[in-house]
Amino acid sequence: MPRLAPLPPGAVPEVADVFEKVVKSGQQPSNSQLILQRKPKILRALRGLNAAVFDAEGEVTVGLKRLLGYVSSRTHGCHY
Repeated sequence: MPRLAPLPPGAVPEVADVFEKVVKSGQQPSNSQLILQRKPKILRALRGLNAAVFDAEGEVTVGLKRLLGYVSSRTHGCHY
């Protein structure tokens, strides 16, 4: 349970474009993104880091990275 309640997607106009892209891609925004709307610079930096980690040009496939994230999350009780 987060200490801060997630805001609805696009609640902060400065980062509304971020959530438009997520919804258009058929995904659901994560709680961390919904919470970080309060700090737009941090949200954009986190998305940049995520893009770099999941870059398709790495040595590990994107599918394996996603699988590792899923297994790690489930192991620690996160059900996203």
